[in-house]
Amino acid sequence: MPDEDDRDTYLNRVYGVDHAEYVRPSDEEPAKPPAQCEECGSPDVRRVRKLPPYALFLAIVFGLGLAFDQSFAAFLIALTGSMLFIIAPRWRCASCGHGW
Repeated sequence: MPDEDDRDTYLNRVYGVDHAEYVRPSDEEPAKPPAQCEECGSPDVRRVRKLPPYALFLAIVFGLGLAFDQSFAAFLIALTGSMLFIIAPRWRCASCGHGW
């Protein structure tokens, strides 16, 4: 019977990600931005800054939650908003506006 590492290796190979566990950004070699847009091929790709809008969102939600004495509702809204900020596009093309 194959052990767990063999099964993981097999599944990674089947899905074409057998090298994924060994490819990680590091301090010596940070993650590189995409060379071009996936849609139009433009080289003008920019990173989306998500932290400032996220901090503003949390401040407003928790401020309103405290003002209206609805801290649990504010927590739930902040949790939902946090998930949306996590899955939001990380890169945006300056030419066509495509995000990924």
